[in-house]
Amino acid sequence: MVADDLHEVLLILYNAGASRVPASDVEWSTQMAPALNRAFSMQYIIYRDTSRGRRFSLTESGYLAIGKEPPNYMSISRMFRSMLGLER
Repeated sequence: MVADDLHEVLLILYNAGASRVPASDVEWSTQMAPALNRAFSMQYIIYRDTSRGRRFSLTESGYLAIGKEPPNYMSISRMFRSMLGLER
């Protein structure tokens, strides 16, 4: 179980689409900064800077932290990383 503030941050991203969500579509407030930092440091959320701007995504552990089932492609990706010896 994650803290309420962290859970809220993850749910906001999940409700915004969970994967490759444009920064402008995510409704995080400035008061959520500590929880966001924790989400990034715990690798529940990742971001990528693209030519279209910053995009946020939940990781597999982010889905699990809020009790949601990760998409199937995440399991396939994990299987390939494991087979190639790239698992951490």
